[in-house]
Amino acid sequence: DMDFYFQENERLEIMLRAITEDHITKLTYLNKLFSRTLDISSTLDLILDDICRTLFKEDLRDSLREFLPNYINYLAYKIETKRDLIESIDKLEGIIWQNIPTIFQSKSEDNLENQFREEIQKIDKEIDLSPNNLDLYNSKIKIFIYFNQYGEGLKLLDVMLGIFPESEKDIQMKKASVLKSMKKIQAGLDIINDLQEKYPDDNDLVNYKAYWLQYLDRKEEAQRLIQDLVDRIPNNGMYHDTYGEILMYFEDYEEAIKEFQDAIELVSDEWYIHQTYIKLGICYKELKEYDLAEENLEKGIELTNKSSIDPDTKDKWIAIANLFLLQIE
Repeated sequence: DMDFYFQENERLEIMLRAITEDHITKLTYLNKLFSRTLDISSTLDLILDDICRTLFKEDLRDSLREFLPNYINYLAYKIETKRDLIESIDKLEGIIWQNIPTIFQSKSEDNLENQFREEIQKIDKEIDLSPNNLDLYNSKIKIFIYFNQYGEGLKLLDVMLGIFPESEKDIQMKKASVLKSMKKIQAGLDIINDLQEKYPDDNDLVNYKAYWLQYLDRKEEAQRLIQDLVDRIPNNGMYHDTYGEILMYFEDYEEAIKEFQDAIELVSDEWYIHQTYIKLGICYKELKEYDLAEENLEKGIELTNKSSIDPDTKDKWIAIANLFLLQIE
């Protein structure tokens, strides 16, 4: 085994930290914005490619691969233990890195288990008092997902299908989303295909299917499907927004901008439009049109702050917008 010793804040460590943080930030951003499956191995490969090209000899690659998870763990710990996150960049740093410890380091299993048990006991009491309240069951699903209890979530969704058959489509789509979190994206697509057989005229299912094809990196199929949808229903802003996001995912920023602009022109007050402005700003930033990028990112933040979405989602979108604003500055 080989040991690595770095003096914190010395030139080599600063450069290593900058490269590592850049790749981890990109990983987290892609996961938050596009719901891409986290691929830690490929991210480590990208970091290794970078540092072996600029800082270390290629002979050290295997040893560095073993070292990096602990180093990332260390960086995440430094962020997590900060108590005076006063400046906006520090607050942003905390948000970007908040999920990294769950990937690269183990948390207290006992503490998580206790939290999970408490939340489930609370929601179960509410369900006992109001057994036909669908919202309570949906809240329980969110708890299962938050604590990564995906198997239990799937079991509950099957129970819900029996209690609330009239909500089959919504429940089945939740199953598809849970399966996606379990990296079983094809299984989720199978659910959508089954739903389409039962509801052949449901265009929202076509919209969902385009997303799932995107998650599977089936670019041509995803684009062909969503293109057909916006051609058939050109006045639906949501479908243009989806098309823009799919184009953005595959880094076709110029075409994505056109779709986001169409979405904004069609529906300037829909619940999701703050996201559209932020995604539009990101596209302009990637094309180095910084004035337009800043304008749209700031508009997105303004609309996000005014929106009635839940605090976690609000923080997510503001963090993403600030991340790109900081890159412009």
